[in-house]
Amino acid sequence: MIEDTTEPPLTPVPAPTRLIPRRRPDGRELLATAKGILIAARGCSDAQAFDELLDVSRRHHLTVIGGARSLVDLAAGPAPQRRSGTVRFDEWEQLITQLPPRRHAHAS
Repeated sequence: MIEDTTEPPLTPVPAPTRLIPRRRPDGRELLATAKGILIAARGCSDAQAFDELLDVSRRHHLTVIGGARSLVDLAAGPAPQRRSGTVRFDEWEQLITQLPPRRHAHAS
């Protein structure tokens, strides 16, 4: 049997990509992000950052995850970008203003 080479070979068509919905960060991710914010702003150790999260959360009757979520939301930007339930802590308001400006890896 002789192969007909006059027709171009078939090329596979890529399958359509699915958009992956954004998910809420889990507790470990929130804690790591909140500790990173404190480490960057205060120049403290990982343990000291966790202790501060724990202290502020206890004072405001929140879980550590709740306190971490509030700090991350506060650091996320101005009020229109914040979640409506963000708890504002005096001890972190000034801290956020001291952080270096955020750099984005990509434009959204």
